Amino acid sequence: MRILWRALGRRAPPICLAAFGLWVGLACGGCGAFQLGFAGIFGAFAVSWTALREPWKCGRLLLCALCVGAALSAGVLRFQGQEGTLAGALLSLELSGSGEGSVSGEGVSKSRIPARCLMPKAVEGRLDIDSQTTARKNRRIELKVQALEFVGPNAWVRCEWKRAVFRLSLLSGAGPRLSAGTEIRAESLRSPVRGGDFFWVDARGIRQLREARPFAQLRALFAGHFARGISMAAGKAGPLAQALLLGVKDELDTEFKELFQNAGCAHLLALSGQHLSIICALVMLVGRRIARREKWTRRASLAFAWLFVWLAGPGPSLLRAVWMLTVSEAAKVLDRPQSSLAVLSHASVLLSLCAPSSINALSSVYSFSAMAGLILFSSRFSDMLRPYLPTSIAQALSASLAAVCGTAMVSVLSFGSFIPAGILAATAAGPAMLAFMWTALAGGLLAGFVPMIAAITAPVLELLQGILTSMLAFGASLPAIQLGTSVVRRILACALIASLVALMYAVPRLRWRKARRTMECLRARNPRLRARGGCLLFELQEE
Repeated sequence: MRILWRALGRRAPPICLAAFGLWVGLACGGCGAFQLGFAGIFGAFAVSWTALREPWKCGRLLLCALCVGAALSAGVLRFQGQEGTLAGALLSLELSGSGEGSVSGEGVSKSRIPARCLMPKAVEGRLDIDSQTTARKNRRIELKVQALEFVGPNAWVRCEWKRAVFRLSLLSGAGPRLSAGTEIRAESLRSPVRGGDFFWVDARGIRQLREARPFAQLRALFAGHFARGISMAAGKAGPLAQALLLGVKDELDTEFKELFQNAGCAHLLALSGQHLSIICALVMLVGRRIARREKWTRRASLAFAWLFVWLAGPGPSLLRAVWMLTVSEAAKVLDRPQSSLAVLSHASVLLSLCAPSSINALSSVYSFSAMAGLILFSSRFSDMLRPYLPTSIAQALSASLAAVCGTAMVSVLSFGSFIPAGILAATAAGPAMLAFMWTALAGGLLAGFVPMIAAITAPVLELLQGILTSMLAFGASLPAIQLGTSVVRRILACALIASLVALMYAVPRLRWRKARRTMECLRARNPRLRARGGCLLFELQEE
């Protein structure tokens, strides 16, 4: 621990410790009181430890940064606790006839009405994100609630707010796709399902109150036009192309989704930095041909990245990637280059401030842990594999191994399973996936202007989809490690994974210490021995 703390003091910027405190605080959970107390006590200790005339030392600055991250996690947890869900609100809500709601009906007194006597009848609000299709072909709707209606014995209560006070998740049957920004009214709500996280509503009970705002209508127009272009250019591979480029999985078969999951490659279907990098690479390629100025090309690439996030929807993985691009570009403009780990830490802090309700979602945790694994372990695996494999294969395999090292403990703790086949499947499917996305993107952009290009792109994309399916089927046929529901097994498995990961840093350091001790012994035996550039030299004395 002493060696690790010294290494952090020499190399790690304070933002990394702030991000570490944020994630540790989110992992602890609760209402945020413990995290806030830790931040206050240790922050006060770090400040009082430093005298007014004494120069500020790096170790104390890191401790303060850690306290800031803990305090930020307390704020995020407090925000999530206040936002809550409708099911949680019903457990603690008491409405009265003289309150904000209006009560009508015969025989209703002005006394308090217990919440357990009220049943939700309707909800009104605005869609936060586009409606998503679940594995059972249902519609998942995320609402920012603006009005609620309850019914009880001889009572009707309606509550309205000027702005949305919490979010609510609804499940409905197959219905039309609803875009973000649309204001709807859902009637005939049924009892909560899945532990009270969702309410079921019939698709016929959903009606649109008013048109979306002009900005949301413009987004829906662009996204629909791009989706039609992709479908036209991809042919039978259109559902996969829309899932990879727009995150729309409405037409994707359930068996195909399960194939990705069984092969350990479910992350390839989620929009992330890999998809965003293709957009940026295309803009950079065109911008260098037109502008021939690196600075303006980078800024145009960043602008198109934000445009893509606006079209596809602000998912946690996409927000992480676009914030990393933004921080990196801002550091270049300010002439303050940042390490990759510092850029990732900035992205986590910014995401917790801009989207506190989704920072600790499972997709967000997977995205950040995979990126942290790539930053910390990719070069280590590459150095280990490069003497035995070609450079391109070694780099691809090292990236898969590093991502698995980052997400292995998350998978074990969340699902109790680990799929080693995902390493080989993701490595083999990576080039095919990259070629598929490049072809689909180019075809989708050109199909709206040149429809004849579909005759070229559709067969190519269908062939690539067949190759990708074969690779995933081979990965799904390999056995997976199942740990069951035992908490002890999961904790032991995580300890084993952490020990193996730590060896990648411990073994090189032990070798370095052994070489250093050997050098000191040689110097003690021969005073004329000296070292320069890692080579042993003997000093010759003239007689």
